[in-house]
Amino acid sequence: MKSVQNVEVIWRGNKISVEIDSGSTLKELGHELQRLTNVKADTMRLIVPQLLDKTSRLLSPFSDEHGRLNLRETSILEGRSIRMMGAFETEVDEVLQNSKANLRIAGFDKEEKRLRQRMYDGPHNSLKLPQGPYTFSGFRTLTLPGIESLKSSDTVGAFYPSN
Repeated sequence: MKSVQNVEVIWRGNKISVEIDSGSTLKELGHELQRLTNVKADTMRLIVPQLLDKTSRLLSPFSDEHGRLNLRETSILEGRSIRMMGAFETEVDEVLQNSKANLRIAGFDKEEKRLRQRMYDGPHNSLKLPQGPYTFSGFRTLTLPGIESLKSSDTVGAFYPSN
């Protein structure tokens, strides 16, 4: 005789009650949750509080690693709430469409505008370092006006032209 347990799942602020055989696997619970919520399988994650300590375990019901686990092995017990994360397929598709439509990275518009302006203004003479051999001169403490003190590790290596 199989016993049925009632698992309470909280998803997006809603409590979902799932009746499932206590000998079921996590994948079977995932299929039942998918049927009730229409969440895309590869986005579904379950946050399960552990019995012995105050930690939680993140489980993916459709993964090879977690899908075969028995509900008891995952600490999913009757009377204990678990949390579910997941998105609808339409939400995933919308994000994918938006990422394809705008391949530009937000915030780089101004930089691109400056680059075009510099190209339009014509070439500028860039600062060039003096040519010739350089010798490492040593480390010195960096001192900046307005800054009280720096750690002893805040030193700068300096290269000076050889004479």
